[in-house]
Amino acid sequence: MDEFLTTMSNDMGIDRYEGESDDSFIYRLCYSSLGQWCLHIAQNSSAEVVGTTKHNQTIVMNELLQRYIELFPGIVDKFINVGNSQASFPVHIRRVYEETGYLLTDENNRNRVANFGRTICVGNTYLFVGIPHETFTVNGLGVFASPTKFLSSAREFLIRDGLTCEEYFQERYDTTDFYERDIAIDELQFFNPMSTDVPSRSWSTKMIRNCSVAREGVLGPFYRVLKEPNNSFLFADEIVEPQSDSLTSYEYRRLYFAIKAHYNNPLKAWVERQDRRYSRLKIGGHLPNREYYYLLLLSWPLNNAFDRANFLIKNDFIPGVADVLGNIGIIIKGGSTYV
Repeated sequence: MDEFLTTMSNDMGIDRYEGESDDSFIYRLCYSSLGQWCLHIAQNSSAEVVGTTKHNQTIVMNELLQRYIELFPGIVDKFINVGNSQASFPVHIRRVYEETGYLLTDENNRNRVANFGRTICVGNTYLFVGIPHETFTVNGLGVFASPTKFLSSAREFLIRDGLTCEEYFQERYDTTDFYERDIAIDELQFFNPMSTDVPSRSWSTKMIRNCSVAREGVLGPFYRVLKEPNNSFLFADEIVEPQSDSLTSYEYRRLYFAIKAHYNNPLKAWVERQDRRYSRLKIGGHLPNREYYYLLLLSWPLNNAFDRANFLIKNDFIPGVADVLGNIGIIIKGGSTYV
C-alpha cells in the first residue's frame, strides 16, 4: 500500500508537508487522483466518438471513490458534505471542470477534454487547462505544466471585468440608479459592513453606513440602499437569482466585499505557513464561485472536500491568489510568512 501511495505522489508531484498526518496526505492524493480520473475518462474514444457521457463519468468516479474509501477508511469523512448529505463529490468536481473550461459538453451531453493548450501563470509554473502531452504536476484539481503560446491572465480566465473593487462599488452606487420607494424601513434588515462577523451573519436592523444592502427577510427581496443627508432612503433593486454550481453563481457576495472594502473594513484571509512549500489559507467568508473554483484548481480544501473557507496551497501561489482576492476586496494577512 505504501508503494501505491508513493506512486500516486510521484505521478502527480504531490508532497507531504511537514507534520502532515497520514489521513490528510492520503486524502489529498485521492482528491487529486479523482480529479485526474474525471479528466482521463473524458478522453475515451469509441467508434470514433471522443468523450463520455456525464452519467458514465459519475458512475466510474463513484466506484473509484468507494474503492479508495475501502483501502483508506480514515478518509471517509473527508468526502462527505455535512451541510448537504445529498452532495456528491464526483458530481462536484465534474461541475468544477465543466465550469472552468477543462471539459466541453456536446449536444449529446457527452464530455470531452478541452485541450486547446490554454495556460495561466501561477507562481513559478503554469495552470494548464486540459491534459498536456508532456510531464505535469497536480495541485488540488488543477494541472500544471510548461507555458504555451495561449497565455491568459487569471482575470481573463475568471471572465472578470476590469474594474477595481472601488470602481465596482462606485458603479453599483451611482445615484442616478436610486429612487424613493414606498418601503417600510422598520421591516428591513441592513448589511453591516463594519461587522467583524462573516458576511452572512452581518445583518442589522439599523443602517450603519450611508451605502448598504437591505433585505425583507432572509430570502429577500433585496435592495441597494443610499441614505441621504436628510436621513431619507433611496433604493435600487438588487436582483439575487437562485444560485447553483455555475461559474457565475454567488456573485452577490462581490457586492458585500466591495462595501466592506469601501468602508475600510475589508474581508480578510489569513496565511499560516506550514513549511517551505505549503501554507494554510483561511478566508473569512465564502467566495463567489469564480474565485472558489479557481482556488480548487490551485489548492486542496482542508477540512473536507467541500470546505469553502480553508485551503492548503503552495507558498509561491499565494501572491497570485492575493491579487485575485484583492480584485474583489479581500486582503490577505500574514503575507510575510510566505516570502
